Amino acid sequence: MKTSKKSAAIGHQHQNRHYALKLMTAIAVSAFGTIAVNAAYAQSTSSSILGKAPTGSTITVHSDKGITRHGSPNDTGRYNLPALIPGTFVVSLERDGKTLATVQGVPLFAGRASEVDFACDNDQCTGSFNH
Repeated sequence: MKTSKKSAAIGHQHQNRHYALKLMTAIAVSAFGTIAVNAAYAQSTSSSILGKAPTGSTITVHSDKGITRHGSPNDTGRYNLPALIPGTFVVSLERDGKTLATVQGVPLFAGRASEVDFACDNDQCTGSFNH
């Protein structure tokens, strides 16, 4: 009888270890899933304002939450101001310290970019928000 009690005790220990391993695995998977979901959520809370503008100019954005950012178009006339929080923005085209055109009321939603294009013709610049 001693042998069967000992075998039963070893069997219970093995079974307990098996359940403990399953529990630890479930906890680890849950923790990783929570981290992954939070990371994805954090990434989707920001967005960008992008568009076309004359080279050699500066694009400035001001949000209704007090954020100001500056950027410049690349050689092909494209600009992108990333990592902006949702809100309403005023987007301005500037050159040599002067504001040439302004687009007001540009909405920015989480995970979505808004496009604002600027064009200049004979020193007259205009901007447009593309919905």
